[in-house]
Amino acid sequence: MADLDASNVMRIAQEVTLEQSLPLKVAGVVFAGGGSDYVEILINIDGCPCEPCQFAIGAFRDGSEVALRDQIGERLRHYLDDYRSVHMPRTA
Repeated sequence: MADLDASNVMRIAQEVTLEQSLPLKVAGVVFAGGGSDYVEILINIDGCPCEPCQFAIGAFRDGSEVALRDQIGERLRHYLDDYRSVHMPRTA
């Protein structure tokens, strides 16, 4: 399977961020050196009340578009669950 290029990784990441309840924007995609299939996707949280307002999630782009979408979604949900538990605690 061919590696997905930067524009496809960016598009997929943007689509996945739109499914979240926080206002997220994909800031960029950074490829690992040496021809690696690994990428870091930089994401900003618009209007966040406290730092960090930007974070990165990693994914491998050597699979299908569906596999990349699933990876991004899973890692994004995990990060946002942690973010919410620290920065947006629920009140009783």
